[in-house]
Amino acid sequence: MNHIGQRIKELRRKNDLTQEKLADFLGVTYQSVSKWECGTTMPDLALIVPLARVLGVTTDELLGMKPVEADERKVYFDAEFFQHWKKDHARDLEIARQAVAEYPGDCRYLYWLASDEWYVGTGDECMGTDEETELLTSAVRHYEMVLEHCEDAELRRRTLFGLVHACRDLGQYDDARTYAEMVSEAPESTREDALMLCLQGEELKTLYKKRIMKALVTLNGALSQLWYYEDEPCEEALNAEEAAIKAVITDGNYQHFHISLAMIWQERARMAMRNGDHDAAVFALETAMVHAKHFDEMAEGGIERYTCPILDGYTEDHRGDRKDESWSMTGSVRDFVHLPVFDALRERDDFMKIFG
Repeated sequence: MNHIGQRIKELRRKNDLTQEKLADFLGVTYQSVSKWECGTTMPDLALIVPLARVLGVTTDELLGMKPVEADERKVYFDAEFFQHWKKDHARDLEIARQAVAEYPGDCRYLYWLASDEWYVGTGDECMGTDEETELLTSAVRHYEMVLEHCEDAELRRRTLFGLVHACRDLGQYDDARTYAEMVSEAPESTREDALMLCLQGEELKTLYKKRIMKALVTLNGALSQLWYYEDEPCEEALNAEEAAIKAVITDGNYQHFHISLAMIWQERARMAMRNGDHDAAVFALETAMVHAKHFDEMAEGGIERYTCPILDGYTEDHRGDRKDESWSMTGSVRDFVHLPVFDALRERDDFMKIFG
């Protein structure tokens, strides 16, 4: 009993862990850790594997035996971790929980768990429920554990973005801003900046088009914040977002931007109803549905191909992206018209012709 207790104390100190922090990782009280180290009690058998892993040794080493050479369980979790962003987050959450339970000191797994907690918490099934708050609160706690113990710069950067998202969704805007200000500024010169100095011909043109696309996405994302999330949407921002898309994509082949245009026309329909203009509302909903259908057709193939002069020949391959078979943009528009604001339209022939 004294032997394992002494080993726990030595390894804990070697890993710069307090009794409280070791207890936090294992889900026990710090008094339990103190009793192990004093030889008063021993850890439960179920804690031996997690304890060894958080202390950075094998169970054989913790117990003073010859270390094993392979850890097939960790190989499995590593493979799941590197693919977790492509998977169904609700199902993946359980795997992440297992990984953290069995390897409580692995910051990558903590980040994995926090990310899935955020994804599930902000999903349609949890939104607005107590479960959303519980999952987001747990995500913040796990992200903070990563930030406290992780030395890897890239994982810390991703963790800070995760904290910003989770704190914002909890309404903790001051905390979100604090974490946002901790994100390191990007280098003055990026890889793309360097490539622009040496590429020629079509490669250089493709890079320019890629940067234009990034700028357009960023601009539209910023403009949408001024109307999509506001109780009183800024109509000028909504109009400017549509104008920006059409200024670059002049031939109507909007590809992925059909989803933005569908949402813009949805909001125009809602504005028209508030103004009592039912004809304009029906026209806006019909236009939204046209864009929604074009988006669903584009998404089916997974390849975006632009043909307008500015982006001519530019493509993006989304075939490897995870696809939610239960969601479509046309389905989203159909759900949108169930809002009470559109009740006055339901008996109109032109409305029923669009939505059945």
